Amino acid sequence: MRNGQKGFTLMEITIVVSIIGLLAAFGTIALRKAMGDSRINLAKSELEMIGAATLQMAWDTGKWPNGYWRTAPAKGANEVEDLVGSSLFQIADDDEYPDWRGPYYQGSLVDPWGNPYFFDSDYRIDGVNRIVVGSHGPNGSQMNRYDEDNIYVLLDD
Repeated sequence: MRNGQKGFTLMEITIVVSIIGLLAAFGTIALRKAMGDSRINLAKSELEMIGAATLQMAWDTGKWPNGYWRTAPAKGANEVEDLVGSSLFQIADDDEYPDWRGPYYQGSLVDPWGNPYFFDSDYRIDGVNRIVVGSHGPNGSQMNRYDEDNIYVLLDD
């Protein structure tokens, strides 16, 4: 210190500001990760409810949301890309589904990333066709693009 002045040097202030900046950066990274994890958990929770509703409708009516019989093998072009218009959620039966007792689900039909949930009766998992309801996940990939960030619930266990 010169002339008996008290205070911080420019170097000390620079170090403190740098440390605060690093802590803020780490905090932002942790917050973004937590937000991403919460979106994934929300999608999983909603898919569990949609899956239970889909199974209930299939047991009541004998048909999946794509109109195919529950006991029939999967055929091509059987996906329901957007469950919003599905009979699973209608207020009244459209006569295509005998013994329909819905609506079976009245929650969100759009995943946390703004994409519709889907139904697929020949979703490829480890080389095997499975029946699922799902979300395309954070990257929003489209139907029949099976990638690691898709989130789904199996309906054929």
